[in-house]
Amino acid sequence: MRKIGLFLILAIGTSTAFAVGHKTYTHPLFLYAVDYPENWRLKEVGKAISVSSPFESKEDKFAENVQIVAEDLSRSPAEVTLLEYHRAGLKNAEKFLADFKPLEEAQTRWLEHDAIVMLYSMTLRGEKFRCKDYKFLAGKTFYVLTYYATELDFEKYLPAAENIMKSIRVSP
Repeated sequence: MRKIGLFLILAIGTSTAFAVGHKTYTHPLFLYAVDYPENWRLKEVGKAISVSSPFESKEDKFAENVQIVAEDLSRSPAEVTLLEYHRAGLKNAEKFLADFKPLEEAQTRWLEHDAIVMLYSMTLRGEKFRCKDYKFLAGKTFYVLTYYATELDFEKYLPAAENIMKSIRVSP
């Protein structure tokens, strides 16, 4: 089985309403589209994208963000289940993220896909973070949508992050 990497970038078919206007990004390789607020920044990083909130002030050191990673496993010699993929990601998180602590975890049906949703905390450079991610499989591609925020700002940006994550539309 391929190793699944969780990484942090500092910075599925529904219509989403944002408090401000929105933009749409379409990934050219994985053929998914996602909407995000027009005042947020989108950055492509390899096969992943990160959509970051605006800084609130000069003192604001972290832009809360949603990261979308798609991994095509169509060439994998063995079938990988959603649960196996999730467990491999947990092992990597425990190995590479300081103070990684799962807070909530559930298998669910999300945007017409079987999914695993997880809330967790971690420490990065001495600061506490809270994260929420959704993992799901569409065809032979695994999608991981993760919202990263400081512990203090997690609830403040959660509605916008949820809107971004719920706006994803994937090709079958």
